[in-house]
Amino acid sequence: MSANNLSELFNQRIFRIPDYQRGYAWEEKQLSELWDDLDEIAEVEGELKKHYTGTIYLEQTQPTADEKWLSGVKFFNVVDGQQRLTSISILLFELLKVADKGYCEESKEDLIKTFVSKSNSTGESKVYKFSYSATDKNYNFILHSIFEDNKVVLQPNHQNHYTKNLSEAKTFFSTKISSLTHEQREILFMKLTTSLQFDIRTIEKDLDVQAVFETMNNRGKPLSTLEKLKNRLIYLTEKLDVAAEDKSSLRKKINEAWGKVYTCLAQNSTHILDEDVFLSAHLSLYRKPKESTFSEKVAEEKVFQMFCNKSEKYDLEESGTIKEETVSYKKIEDYILKLSELAPIWYDIHNSNLKIVKKIVVLNSSKEIKIFLVAVLNITKDEKQINSIFSNLEKILFRNRVPGIGVMDERTTASWARDIYNKEDDLNGTLKKTEDLINIPVSVPNIIQAFKYLYTYERGAKGFHRWGNLKYFLFEYEELLKSKAQETNDKITLDDFNETTIEHIIPQQFWDNWQDEVNSVTNGLEDDEKIEQTRKVLLNTLGNLTILKNGKNSSLGNRGWIEKKERFRTGSYNEIAISKHDNWTKQNISERGTEMLQFLQTKVAGLTFTDEDIKKILYFEDYITERIDA
Repeated sequence: MSANNLSELFNQRIFRIPDYQRGYAWEEKQLSELWDDLDEIAEVEGELKKHYTGTIYLEQTQPTADEKWLSGVKFFNVVDGQQRLTSISILLFELLKVADKGYCEESKEDLIKTFVSKSNSTGESKVYKFSYSATDKNYNFILHSIFEDNKVVLQPNHQNHYTKNLSEAKTFFSTKISSLTHEQREILFMKLTTSLQFDIRTIEKDLDVQAVFETMNNRGKPLSTLEKLKNRLIYLTEKLDVAAEDKSSLRKKINEAWGKVYTCLAQNSTHILDEDVFLSAHLSLYRKPKESTFSEKVAEEKVFQMFCNKSEKYDLEESGTIKEETVSYKKIEDYILKLSELAPIWYDIHNSNLKIVKKIVVLNSSKEIKIFLVAVLNITKDEKQINSIFSNLEKILFRNRVPGIGVMDERTTASWARDIYNKEDDLNGTLKKTEDLINIPVSVPNIIQAFKYLYTYERGAKGFHRWGNLKYFLFEYEELLKSKAQETNDKITLDDFNETTIEHIIPQQFWDNWQDEVNSVTNGLEDDEKIEQTRKVLLNTLGNLTILKNGKNSSLGNRGWIEKKERFRTGSYNEIAISKHDNWTKQNISERGTEMLQFLQTKVAGLTFTDEDIKKILYFEDYITERIDA
C-alpha cells in the first residue's frame, strides 16, 4: 500500500460509488469529527503536518458510453471509504464555489478540473471526478443538488434518507466556510489536498475481499450485518467451482439485490428502516429460530453460519437433525432473491396506506406481527383475502387487550408466517385459525374482575387510565362518533396516534374548579378511605377520559368546564360529543361510559353486558353505583 494525499488520489482517477453500496450515512457527529480533524492539523517548521485518514479500497471499472471520450484516466468503484470521500468531495466543492481567485496560485477553473469535473471541447458533455454510478437512484441528485449542475434533471421522487444526509452535509460545510476569510479557506484547502493521507488499495480478483468489508469505516458508522453479508457472499461467489461467467452473473445479482434492499429501506427520508432488523425479520421466515423470531444478534450469527466455507457443520434448524447445505450458486441465489423480494413489502407495512395495517401495527408492532403481515402480502394481492385475514387479526389483537379475555400468545403469528412463507399452510388455513380464535367464548365475570384490578395500584395511572389499550379504543370510538355525526372528514387519525394523549375531563388532581361535581358522589360519606376510593373511581372511570391532540392536554390541564367545553367544540369527535353537554356531571360520565361499553361489545364476538355488568365495570362498589344513580 502507498500513502497518497488528495491531489495524488484524484490525479488520473475517476471515482464512482456503485449502486449496491449503502447510501450516504454520515450525520452531524461524523461531519464535526472530520472538521475538527482538519482544524487540528498544525503547521510545523512552515509545513502542515500529515494526517492519516484511512484506507480507500478501489475496484477498477469501465466508463459508461457517455464517458469514454475522457482519456488518460482510469475509472474506479469505491468499495470502502465512500463516506469519507463523499464528505471530502462536498467540502471541496463548497470551498471552490467561494474561491473566486482560486487557491495556492492555481485558478478556480483548473482546480475544478482536478477535483470536480472535466468538460469536453464543446462544453456540452461533462465527467465528474467523484459521483454515484449512473444507475444509482441518487445519481441525478448529487449532480443537481450537491454539485449544482442545473443541466441535470432532478427526478420527482428523489427524496430519501440518503439525499437528506447529503443536503445536510452540504449545509454543514457551507455554514462552516462562510465565517472564514480567504486566507483561512486557502489553509483549509491545503490541509484537505496535501495533509490528509490515504492508503490506496486496488482489489484484484484473487484478493480476499472478506477482510475488506468485515471492518468498520474509519471514524464512520460500523458496517451493518447486511453490508458485511453482501460482501461475504461476493467473496464466496469467487470461490465457487463454477464457470467464470456464472460467477460474474451471480455477483451482479448480489449487487442488484442489495441495491434494491438499500433503496427500499431508505425510501422514507424521515424514517429509514434498520437494515439488520429487516435482515433478522426475513431470516425469521427463511429459517426457524429457537425463539419465535431471530434477534439481530442471533441473526448475524446464523446468517454467517449459513454462508461460510464449512456451512454443512451447522444445524439447519433447532432440531439438529438436518444440517445446512454447502454453499453453492443455487443456495446464494435463492437467498438473495427472496431477501430482495421482501424489501419493498417490508417498506410498505411501515409506510402503509391501508387503515387495517396501521391499526394492527399500533396494536402490536413486534417483529412477529410484522413478518406475518409481510408473509401474507408476499403471497397474495387479493384485497378481499388480505382484508379478511388482517381484519380478523385486528380483532384478535384487540380482544387480547381487553382485560380478562386474552386468547393467544401473539408470538404464535411468527409460526403462522413461516408456514405461509414456506407453503406449509395456505391462506385459507390461516383464515380458519383466526376465525377459531375470534369465536372463543367470553367470560364477563373475568372482564369485570380484571377491570376492577386496574384500580388497585397505589402509584401511577389507575382504573381505565391504566388500561394499555385505552387510547386505541378511544380512536375506534372516534370512528363510531364520526359515523353517527354523518361526517366524512377525520378530525384525528391513527397517523396522529403518537402525538395524542389521554385527558381526564374532570382532572384527577387539583380539581378546585370541579368541587361540586366531585363532592356530589362523596356527600354523606365519613370514612376517608371510602371518600378516596369513590373519587378515584369517578375520575378514572371510562366516561371521564378522552383523547386530545397536539399538547392540548397540558394547556387545558385543570381548567373548569366552561373553558374546556369551548376548546372541545373544535377538537376530535370525542371532544365535540362531550362539548354538547351543558354541564359535565356524574350522570354525563355514567351515560358516556355506558355508551362506550356498549360499543366495546361490538368489538368482541360473543360479548354481551347486562346493565348490572356495565355498572360493575364502570363503578364496581355498590355504594358508588348507588350514588351515581342518585
